[in-house]
Amino acid sequence: MSKRISLISLFVLLNMGIGRMFQESLGMACFSELSILAITSFIFWNTSVKQIKKWGKKWAISSSGNNVLIQGGLGLSASALNIIVGQVLVVFLMTTVYQCTSPSFNMLNASLTNNIAVNLLCYFLILFFLVDPKKEEATSLSQNEAIENDSRVSVSKKGFQFLLSPKEIIYVETSNNCIVLHTEKGKFVKYQSLKSFSEGLCPKTFKRVHRSYLVNSDLIAHIQKNHNGDGVLHLKTGDGIKFSRTYLNTIANI
Repeated sequence: MSKRISLISLFVLLNMGIGRMFQESLGMACFSELSILAITSFIFWNTSVKQIKKWGKKWAISSSGNNVLIQGGLGLSASALNIIVGQVLVVFLMTTVYQCTSPSFNMLNASLTNNIAVNLLCYFLILFFLVDPKKEEATSLSQNEAIENDSRVSVSKKGFQFLLSPKEIIYVETSNNCIVLHTEKGKFVKYQSLKSFSEGLCPKTFKRVHRSYLVNSDLIAHIQKNHNGDGVLHLKTGDGIKFSRTYLNTIANI
């Protein structure tokens, strides 16, 4: 957030400097007007970041140049809207509060005082550096990896301790007073109930399909139903897991 505020503030100050030079060229410098436009632009671009982020994801600019025209049009529209909002506020405050005229009471002067080129540059700065979809995706993947690491399952076998990633678990079955984890690394036994074990896993991925089985739904190849509603889940690993009609609603959502 501090980076966003700093960069937008930099462009607002740049815009004020260019606007000041333009007003000087007209011989009608007005610091009050520039201050109003600066505050308006700062608020406008900071509140627009969320929407620009959505546009960036929907019409991402690739290395081949796809969607450049779309983003250019959106940038011009956003810049024009910022100028219009700022100009309306300037006209209102200058006529009612300050009771004086300003150099930008027409839209041509307004677009030069609140420079449209600088606004467009600010739009693309936000698009590429603050809400870059690739950076967002990378951040999201990193967060998912961190969550996955936190949810790793501790198991032991022959005196060795292992930390299993949930995605390594194929299915879990109950056996007497314990559960057996069938994984890519072999079988592991834990003295825990199936219900309590499932609570530590992602409910979207791991589904209870039988009172004795918990299955990694990402590994289900196809479902074979019997006439009574029960059946067998055939996994991509070649395993066949019984499912009960009691859990048909769960299986239907897989």
